[in-house]
Amino acid sequence: MERPNIFDALRTANGDDFHVDSAMLTETTPVVSHDAGHQEPQSGDDETSDEEGPLPPEGDSSPDQSEAELMEGDEQVPEASSETAKDGTEWCSAPTISKTAKTAPRNIFKMPPSKLLGCQNVNTPNDAFSLFITDKIVSDVVEFTNIEGRRVLKEAWDPVDREECQAVIGILLFLGARKQNMVSTEKIWDSVKGSGMVRACMSRRRFQNFMTYMRFDDKSTRSARREKDQFAPFRDMWTDFMKALSSHYIAGPLLTVDEQLVPFRGRCGFLQYLPSKPDRYGMKVFWVADAENAFPLYGIPYLGRPLGQDRQVNLGRNIATELATPFFKSGRNVTCDNYFTDLELAETLSKNGLTVVGTVRGNKRFLPNSFKTGRHLGLYDSEFAYNGATTVVNYQSKRRKSVILLSTMHDTGVVDRTPENQKKKPEIVLFYNATKGAVDTVDKMAHAYTVKRRTKRWPMVMFFNIIDLATIAARCVWSVRFPAHPLSKKDGRSDFIENISDQLMYPLLKQRMTSVAMPRSLHEAAEKAIKHLECDDLVKRQRKTSSMKALLPPAEDAAKSKRAGSKRPASSQDASTSGSKIKRCLFCSWRLDRKTKHTCCQCDEFICQDHTHKVCPVCIKAMATS
Repeated sequence: MERPNIFDALRTANGDDFHVDSAMLTETTPVVSHDAGHQEPQSGDDETSDEEGPLPPEGDSSPDQSEAELMEGDEQVPEASSETAKDGTEWCSAPTISKTAKTAPRNIFKMPPSKLLGCQNVNTPNDAFSLFITDKIVSDVVEFTNIEGRRVLKEAWDPVDREECQAVIGILLFLGARKQNMVSTEKIWDSVKGSGMVRACMSRRRFQNFMTYMRFDDKSTRSARREKDQFAPFRDMWTDFMKALSSHYIAGPLLTVDEQLVPFRGRCGFLQYLPSKPDRYGMKVFWVADAENAFPLYGIPYLGRPLGQDRQVNLGRNIATELATPFFKSGRNVTCDNYFTDLELAETLSKNGLTVVGTVRGNKRFLPNSFKTGRHLGLYDSEFAYNGATTVVNYQSKRRKSVILLSTMHDTGVVDRTPENQKKKPEIVLFYNATKGAVDTVDKMAHAYTVKRRTKRWPMVMFFNIIDLATIAARCVWSVRFPAHPLSKKDGRSDFIENISDQLMYPLLKQRMTSVAMPRSLHEAAEKAIKHLECDDLVKRQRKTSSMKALLPPAEDAAKSKRAGSKRPASSQDASTSGSKIKRCLFCSWRLDRKTKHTCCQCDEFICQDHTHKVCPVCIKAMATS
């Protein structure tokens, strides 16, 4: 997703220090009073005096006379006025902090040398995905699923292993990348219209059993843990995922705090109804994300009011403070909406080395009384008020609608009056618009290629959600590490997810090739899928080979392994053609019974003319040297 240019403007050209300065916007006019047409004196000019003296003789000027008195046509600046809000907060119409050339300490952020931690071995999309869906998460799913399966089915339960669990995740990602997550299993495993890759990887009955008995905690101890925590069935899995998110990515100078609604309509003790969201019903999760790359950094599920406790007060402020706690004393900025923003949050974050920019509800008691009406403003006019390092602006965005924003990052009220900004939006509004959508972007991407399937259990929905978020985080890591790779492009996300699913299903496909009970049609589908995956560039790179000839096993070894691994008895037709120079094409259906004498130059497998591709000598030479 293309990000606004404000991120480049917020970085200095000399060094790694990040600061915000009023010079970042060209041709701006600071406004310091309620009159939108009044301009603040430029730096270096003094305010005019109320007393006017006689003009000095021509060619003579008094040394104590100010430069502003000599400027022809200079307007006088009225004295700054103050106003007291309902809660006693004093607001001034002029900045209370003098603007200097030195950047304020609260706006200085030391850029890290790299945004990635422990990602040196990430060479494939699956490597990036495994940073977040870790080995511990997969092992816990296998362990607790086997416990539940043995508890219900007893001896009839066939234990699952790590390869099967990864294959199930791969199937979910495969269906999500093709937007078939809501397609029934009957259609997916259909022999005619279904997916051959999925059918070759796992049987339908095995997939359904795995999804039915999938668990994320020990059910025998759940009731005791659930008395203290409603999120107990998924708490350990969520904690492991949050640790993985915070262990491999360093956030930039701009953070965004917002909420995500995970869609769900089943039975849940903390189900929420938000009519403003597209899904309306679901589980609410508060997130802090990197505003530049839309990387989810840390999330807190909202579990409602605890039993036996009074109504929660200042929930938004407390949540925003908790989400910002890991970033204290770092000089970052937090952007949030009017659910979180108030004056106490701004003061708390300022004491801990963070700034905040956010919209404010018009009924807040700390606002000046004139801000609550806004009727005296014209269209696209702005008025500012200041309290120490805190700046509030009231901007008339529509004829009968105004928006109020609070900022501890901006010292003065600056309005961009360039021809491109015809609506005369203040700098605070422009900054908020550029940094407010990180969590919404994460939610939008999670909806676009989701793995969520129909289920009545909310822990399954949360597991589907962390898989979606893991693909988003993995692609952020991949894009930072390999910015020029084709999978890092804006339209390469579905291909990125499919690459992860292919690599997750690959081990089980190889394992199923040795099964005697596997039908011949599925055996051929699995063989074709393996050939496709082994020829993929990312699988080649995973094998750490530099020669294209070494990417596939030698012809004799491949033939021996195929005959030894596949315990299927050879048919009479195969026996009749063994030892001859004419055999059946590897890629044609066995019903066609198409024989050929042409073989592949790399693996010596027999292929017909329909499955042969012509390559020029230049490309052959490039392939041999790559």
